[in-house]
Amino acid sequence: MREFLKKKGIAIAAAALAVALILGIATYTLGGRSDFVTNAVNAVMRPVGSGVAVIADFMEGLYGYMFEYDRLKTENNDLKAKIADMEQQIRDSAAANEENKRLRRLLELREKRADFELESAYINSWGSSNWSSTFTINKGSGSGIELLDCVITEHGYLVGQVIKVGPSTATVRTIIDTNMNAGALIERTGISAVASGDFEKMREGKLKLTFIPDGAEILNGDTILTSGKGESIPKGLVVGKVTDAGLEPSALTQYAVISPSAALTELTQVFVIKSFDIVE
Repeated sequence: MREFLKKKGIAIAAAALAVALILGIATYTLGGRSDFVTNAVNAVMRPVGSGVAVIADFMEGLYGYMFEYDRLKTENNDLKAKIADMEQQIRDSAAANEENKRLRRLLELREKRADFELESAYINSWGSSNWSSTFTINKGSGSGIELLDCVITEHGYLVGQVIKVGPSTATVRTIIDTNMNAGALIERTGISAVASGDFEKMREGKLKLTFIPDGAEILNGDTILTSGKGESIPKGLVVGKVTDAGLEPSALTQYAVISPSAALTELTQVFVIKSFDIVE
């Protein structure tokens, strides 16, 4: 309706003005010939004159409304743009705050583990296979990252290992991947075992503790640490906590289910351990 009046308003006003002019000319032309004609013209002109005035007032208000509408629409768009900009600033500020928190925790970790040479990296993408759990980071051999380097969070929680390295990217296998194995310790008892990926548990976001010695006591809530056996994963990293324990199908050996301490699905930034002191 607004666009119709905006396009046709001038034509309507012009038509009304033309009618008024025609009647005015008729009045002037016939005014001296007949009182009857004069009276008739006057009778027609009075309501027409009032109508023209009403139309003129209407058109003035209409165009005032349209111009005001356009002004308010422009202001509204400007406000929306400013609000979007403010929302982006808030998101950027929140992201910066989260990164600052990670860096403060990392500083605490560096103080505890001065032997770690760490490289910060961000996750670019996650693997799409249903048979594995991997992701790609934005650092590679150009940053000194090598095959089988250990990957952790700012808390010192084990995330996984580097399994493929390019010049500027690397692929990381997470601790729940079916091909992942790491020497482990039950912190409470010091008993050694192996933290292993398992297809069924991977789908639940968990892994298993296997090769547990006969008679070893395992309780829900026990913390599992890395044992440091080998040369790729340092000792003392937190793997996770035991959430369930039982016997393997053979009923001859024990196993335990571990819930990783690293919130894998929430990760955006990780830290690659490029070197560390090996503790025998």
